[in-house]
Amino acid sequence: MAKASKTTPSKRNEAQSPTKGFNFSPRSLLNMFLERWWIGLIAGALGAVAFVLAQPKQDPVYWTEVQLLFEPKEKKVLNITEVVDTTTSSSLDLHTHLARLRSETFLDYVQQSFSPKEIEMIQNPYRDPQNANAPVPSVRNIVRSAIQIRDDKATTIVRIGAYHRDPEAAALIANRFARKYIDFMLDEAMSGTTSAILWLRNQAEETRSQLEAATRELQEFRERHNMASVGENKGVIAQKVVQLGQSLVGIELEQTNLRTILETIETYQKNNRDLMEIPQIASFGGVGALRGELENLKAERRMLSETYLDEFPKMKENALATENTEKRLQANIELAIAELRSRYEVAGQHEKRLRQDFADAEKRLQELDRATDRYKFLEDDYNRKNQALNSIEGRLQEATIVSRLENVNIRILDRANVPSVPANGTPKDTALQASALGLFLLFGIPLGLGLLDTRVKSPSDVEAGLEQVLLGGIKTMKKLSETERPNVFRLGKDDSLSEAYRGVFSEIEIRSVVPFPKRLLVTSSVPSEGKSLTASNLAAVFAAHGRRTLLVDCDFRRPTLRRYFGATAGVGLLPWLRENAHRPDVQIDAHKMGIMNIGPAFDLLPAGDAIKNPTEVIDQIASCDLFNKLSKHYDIIVIDTPPSAVFPDALLLSRFCSEMVYVCRFKTVRKALIKKTLHKFAESGIHVLGVVLNCVPSSSVRNYGYDGYGSYESDYYKSYQSEKVSS
Repeated sequence: MAKASKTTPSKRNEAQSPTKGFNFSPRSLLNMFLERWWIGLIAGALGAVAFVLAQPKQDPVYWTEVQLLFEPKEKKVLNITEVVDTTTSSSLDLHTHLARLRSETFLDYVQQSFSPKEIEMIQNPYRDPQNANAPVPSVRNIVRSAIQIRDDKATTIVRIGAYHRDPEAAALIANRFARKYIDFMLDEAMSGTTSAILWLRNQAEETRSQLEAATRELQEFRERHNMASVGENKGVIAQKVVQLGQSLVGIELEQTNLRTILETIETYQKNNRDLMEIPQIASFGGVGALRGELENLKAERRMLSETYLDEFPKMKENALATENTEKRLQANIELAIAELRSRYEVAGQHEKRLRQDFADAEKRLQELDRATDRYKFLEDDYNRKNQALNSIEGRLQEATIVSRLENVNIRILDRANVPSVPANGTPKDTALQASALGLFLLFGIPLGLGLLDTRVKSPSDVEAGLEQVLLGGIKTMKKLSETERPNVFRLGKDDSLSEAYRGVFSEIEIRSVVPFPKRLLVTSSVPSEGKSLTASNLAAVFAAHGRRTLLVDCDFRRPTLRRYFGATAGVGLLPWLRENAHRPDVQIDAHKMGIMNIGPAFDLLPAGDAIKNPTEVIDQIASCDLFNKLSKHYDIIVIDTPPSAVFPDALLLSRFCSEMVYVCRFKTVRKALIKKTLHKFAESGIHVLGVVLNCVPSSSVRNYGYDGYGSYESDYYKSYQSEKVSS
């Protein structure tokens, strides 16, 4: 039989359409954690303990705070305003209080209130026990660093907090700060009101004298000037000034626009940017048409360059036309720039003429306005002084009454209590921080190691990472012996494993595009991935479905099928080839070749023995047309090969096969190596049906994201079948 025709690339893409890209699903992340949780647990425990032990010994610092309430203004019986108002009516007033509380002036005021005993209490915790002569921080510096002042949003409450190594000193500083601010505002209110009354009396006398002088000056000016004659021509000149001003504004705006455009042009030229991006250049004359013509020529050249070389006449003609168009375009751009500069110079000359006319008219108008303005000023000055005298006399009367009222509306809402627990370095804080670190390591290390692990360990690794179809997943066979594992399907040793191999067979049947008879290559990347095991059970499945099946052991370096099925040593393919390799007309004799029957429709052709030159033997297989002759007697030939990433045998044997199955052991080989090997097979033309993921842990097969055939426990299948029989 001639070699089976290979599928075209388009058909292969239709047969194999794995998911592109790679995304970490919640299931894969959970599995990463479950695989290595014990590493994270140990690291987290050690990290938390190390964090606790590494904590430096700190002096305890205590924190407490007092709350000041700044009440809004209260309505008074008299409708007057206080001369010195200390109540709070807006956020601006509250910010003013905050600034006063933080001021150096108020800090000095508080510092002076501490008694010698209180000063000793504040300074003692900061003395150096190792050096009695060491200088002690001043009370001012201690209080300044200890106090923190903040306001509650959307309220008129201010919190004054204090840090100190002595809890009683912390409460003392906070409460003293609050109490002294109330006293500070009371002192300011009383002293301010008394000073205001004296100042208002002096201001009243001074303003009365100024009012009398203003009255005399206004009368003399009215008698000295004829105000009616001053305003005769004022309206006409004022109108002319307005018109000139409007014209000047217009020409300045035009000049500014032109200067901006010219500066933009200079910037574009300096930075080698395209001047066509400037609207005034792009819209000038024939610039737009030339730019379109140039773009068409460049597009034409790109099309020509795909077919012709630069020396082709059409290419040269295009280059010449492009060069001429670029020159014309550059000339038009320069002409546009020159026109803009000319317009800018003309606008400058026009501006000078307008400024001169405007200055002359304005000077004449000012001469006429001077007398009017002077009279109006004298009249306004008289009115201001008269109003000021009335206001001062009214405020003087109010200040006398307000001096007898309470002007401070601040009270302590909550006093600062003596703290019992330090605010820093508490065992609770340390425990929380250590726990956070431990949890981070508990989850971070397993997930980090999982993200760095590029071995194939899930269906998504096969479909997204390898871009191959997952034919099925085979669980581990720890409870079965070495000779039972390759016969697990044929002997029915495990129902779940049998269903898994049936699932792989079904996927092969669905995805195969080659009719029977055909040859199926089974290989893997490295040794011990279970390719011989998979080949044996797949052959048994094909035989169980009525296909005449021959399992051929072509792993000439380390044949294993003879041991699995108990074949006689020294009998098989290699001894037969030594005698018949150069006889193209030799006929197939199953007995002489060493083909042994394993079961119904299931035969085995063992390798015979191990050799060191398998590639020469593979050439002998080709010379005697062995597989084509065998295909006349079998529907499918399953060929077991050496690992393809280690030896070239499988790649050479792929010449005799139309399709292949790639076996990958769970968490054994990295994806990069598998992809590189599969790429070599793709270049050889063989159709890769998909990947069989072998030795998936039985206890967590579904956790790895595989829920195909055989993913349930063996008892499940037995129970289902027993229910069917009993029914």
